[in-house]
Parts: sequence; C-alpha cells; structure tokens
Amino acid sequence: MLDHLGEAEAAARLLRAVELVCRDRPRTREIGGSASTSWVGDAVAVRV
Repeated sequence: MLDHLGEAEAAARLLRAVELVCRDRPRTREIGGSASTSWVGDAVAVRV
C-alpha cells in the first residue's frame, strides 16, 4: 500500500523491519511461537 501511495522509501523500511523480525524468529502462536501479536508489532515498529 505504501508503494501505491508513492511512499517507496517507507515501504522499503517497513519491509526490511519485517524481514529482520522474522529472521530473529519471534513467532506468534498461530505459527508455532509464543509471542503475542502486539509484541511482534512492537518489534517491527522499533526497527522501522
């Protein structure tokens, strides 16, 4: 959506943050982890 709105740089930062969080392996319960959705969201926000 950010790309569609002309915010390519913000889109790239957000994608990179998600990639970093996924690499660090905090997972929510529905995909085999124990982290809450809000914890994962906060982890992404810190990296943006």
